[in-house]
Amino acid sequence: MNILVTNDDGINAPGLHILVKELAKLGNVYVSAPLYNKSGAGHSLTVSAPLRANKYDMPEAIAAWAVEGTPADCVKLGAEQLISASLDIIVSGINNGANLGTDVIYSGTVAGAMEGYFHGVPAIAVSVSNAKRHDNTNGNYQLAAEITREYADKLVNGGWPRTLLNINVPGNEPSDVKGVKLTSMGWRWYDIAYDHRVDPSGRDYYWIQGNPMDKAKDGNTDVEAVAEGYASVNPLDYDMTNYPLLEQLRAMDH
Repeated sequence: MNILVTNDDGINAPGLHILVKELAKLGNVYVSAPLYNKSGAGHSLTVSAPLRANKYDMPEAIAAWAVEGTPADCVKLGAEQLISASLDIIVSGINNGANLGTDVIYSGTVAGAMEGYFHGVPAIAVSVSNAKRHDNTNGNYQLAAEITREYADKLVNGGWPRTLLNINVPGNEPSDVKGVKLTSMGWRWYDIAYDHRVDPSGRDYYWIQGNPMDKAKDGNTDVEAVAEGYASVNPLDYDMTNYPLLEQLRAMDH
């Protein structure tokens, strides 16, 4: 099995290295990850500057590159230029912090996996939901890596249909997790506040701050599963078309 791994926390992030080591049990792992932290980059691409890819020493990987770009850049460059092998799956993570509900729209982690899905292979985005931003001492990284390895094997060798899975694992220890649930995407928004400050030169700047506002749906969403102590596995798709509304509009468009 040939596996491409990326992330959005940067190539030095501990979660990436834990994931690579675990996935190496399945086959050949290649890494193309951002040189710098690109959290919240979404599915952006670098079009106004050259992409530089620097070889990176990672013993568990067949080859690794630190790319001066976004997660989507890393996957496109890795799959189309850097790696000559035919890829079987693309995995993005392990992210420091949850990617639940509508977080996936902003997430560089999910975007890296989505770019892999665009390339015609199955893909997985994986995050630990208990990790605190800029603090890698919390979070169920090893368990998240093991769950990801299990589902990567199912997607490639287990007869599962090609899809993109978004995995979120709560807790700090394996015992904190009650089990794994297959879920739908929940609803998550943020109560945003802008902390207005002035720098020494008198120029205004703002820090965005906010807390998630989760809305329960049917008891089977990723947001609810993680809140209840379960690891969530949510299949995603890039097609955001509202098909019932599309048919309604077609019927009205005379």
